Amino acid sequence: MKIVCFSSLLVSAAAFQMPNQRNMAISKTAQESLSFVTAASIFAMSILSSEPAAAVAGGGLDYAGTDISGQDFSNSKVYKGKDFTQTLAKGTDFSNSNLQGCRFYKAFLVNTNFEGADIRGAALEDTSMDGANLKNAIASGTYFSASLLDVATAEGADFTDASIPPKALASFCNREDVKGTNPVTGNDTRDTLMCL
Repeated sequence: MKIVCFSSLLVSAAAFQMPNQRNMAISKTAQESLSFVTAASIFAMSILSSEPAAAVAGGGLDYAGTDISGQDFSNSKVYKGKDFTQTLAKGTDFSNSNLQGCRFYKAFLVNTNFEGADIRGAALEDTSMDGANLKNAIASGTYFSASLLDVATAEGADFTDASIPPKALASFCNREDVKGTNPVTGNDTRDTLMCL
């Protein structure tokens, strides 16, 4: 099939573009028909010969639905934009890693260490974050759910423009560990949360 389409494409293109007496005598309607056949042939070739799209870095399922409990993902820049949806990550160490734009939707993050991690723009909605460490994390623009109330500490974290449910934010601001200054951004934790 591919060979037939390719050969008809070549014949159509040659007949359409070669200026000779036979082509000059072709009526305008015939030229339009030939142009349509050429376009259809090109379209058919692109569909029939195209390879399936390959996944790009950061795409695909990555770690979604896997059990990475207790593993060391610390001090790395290779996890940016990865998918950790519904991942079991109990006691996993993500400290000082670049996790910008990662998706942790419905992940089990109990006792997970995000100390000093860059989680800007990450999605942490509907997670279990009991005992998680957010000390000195950069969480600008990160999406949280009420499970943020269950973290062990948020001292020195930067929550600039983070999305936090209003009721959870009011309770979170009353915690003693919501204090300090982020060592990277220099922003005060309470100021980034707009705590009163």
